[in-house]
Order: sequence, then C-alpha cells, then structure tokens
Amino acid sequence: MKTLNGIPILGCGTFPLKGEEAYRTVRTAIDLGIRHIDTAQMYGNEADVGRALRDCGVPREDLYVVTKVDPDNLPADRFAASVTRSMDDLGGPPDLLLIHWPPAAEEFDGAVERLVLEMQKGMTRHIGVSNFTPNMMRRAYERAGGKIINNQVEFHPLLDQSALLAEARKLGVVLSAYSPLGRGAALKPDSIQDIARRIGRPPSEVVLRWITQQDVVAMPMTTKRENALSNLASLEFELSPGDMAAISRIGRPEGRLINPGWMAGRWSE
Repeated sequence: MKTLNGIPILGCGTFPLKGEEAYRTVRTAIDLGIRHIDTAQMYGNEADVGRALRDCGVPREDLYVVTKVDPDNLPADRFAASVTRSMDDLGGPPDLLLIHWPPAAEEFDGAVERLVLEMQKGMTRHIGVSNFTPNMMRRAYERAGGKIINNQVEFHPLLDQSALLAEARKLGVVLSAYSPLGRGAALKPDSIQDIARRIGRPPSEVVLRWITQQDVVAMPMTTKRENALSNLASLEFELSPGDMAAISRIGRPEGRLINPGWMAGRWSE
C-alpha cells in the first residue's frame, strides 16, 4: 500500500468504538490487510486497540499506529503522563503522536514543544497535529523545527479544504482525512452518484478514491467486514481528471460537520 511520509494511505478509524466492538473492528481491518490504525486518548479505546494489536499476529513493526493527546492533557503537568498511559495501553510507542485539537493561543507554543520532547524521549516515532488551520499548522511546523509530518482533519467532498491542502503541500505535511465519507452525507450529491453509476463503483469508493488520489490519507471507520473490503477496493482504480474536478466543485467552506464549541471562531485563525 502506498505511504505518504511513511503513513499508509488508507487506515482504520476507531471513533466512537469501545470494548469488544473496537477490538473486533481493529482485528478485522488487520486481517484484511489494513496496517494503519487510528485512535486517541479522547476516544477511550486505546486499551481495546492495544489488545487487538497484541493479538493480531502481525509484527508490531509492520503496523502504523496513531494516537492523539486529549486537550485536557496538553498542560505541562499532564502531557507526559498522558503519553505514558497511551503507550502502556497500546503496548508500545505509537508511530505518530498528534495534538488532537489546537491549544489556546497562550498555550500553543508550549504544547508543541512538549510534543517535540515526547518524540525526543522515544515515546513516539513521529509527531503531528489535528484540526489545525493553515496558519496554525504553519506555526506548529515552525515551532517544531519542521518535525510535524501530519495534520489530521475533517476532509470530504462537502467541505472545501483546498487552502489547507495547498499549505500542507508547501510544508511537506500530509493531511489525513477523518470522517472521509462525511458521516454518509458525502455519498449523496448527484455528481458522485452519477460517477458511481457510470464507473460501476459504490459511491463510498468514489469518495475515498477522490481523497487518496489527492495524496490525502483516508481513515474511514466501519465495523462491517464487507465495507472494509470495499474501502480497500477504492485503491484499485483511478478517477479521471474530469471526475476529480466535478467532485471538488461540491465543497463549500461551510460544509464542516464536526464543529465543537471550543473551536467557535477559530477556524479562520
């Protein structure tokens, strides 16, 4: 499977799964050949994911595991201890450690510096951010001395993220798409339905291919084996330039579906 900055281009998301459902979902994904597993402290499932990683039979060095520091754990007195707990729950250091949501302006630089320190301590192989705007991403990249490799964001055809993608490409930062199907809403536009019918692929595969064909990592979550197989099948074909452009025209700045209150007014920072 193609990788971007070492990150497999198709992953398995785990939010909001917990317990046996999280365990089974990760085991199924790995059994089918998916090697990129995404979790977070905020999800409350790191221990379940870690158990699946230990039981899957695939050497840990062949897997790519991502987790994220909860906003409540960004202060200096909580950051390192939270990363240690994540490492223990996951059965070892993650391959990629992210700041889950942008810190407050006055805490921004300190949080990024603590993230860098965890990498220097060997608590993760790589570092990145999540839900950072273009300006935030550049600030974090510069504060980290160019060590930020990834920004995990909401990315699907309904949301225009072209400015963020352009800035990420300038920096050499890879975007990863969470909620890549827009919680199902991104499958409904007429142009996507028309393309799917014409090429004989499910709308979900069309949307995932639109994402990965832009060299953006896609991380759909599904508990169903047949859907996971379909997600993998999205890597087996290419969309024409015309189809790519038609899908890109759908996106709007107001197409965001995940918009927590603590980000009010911050998406333009």
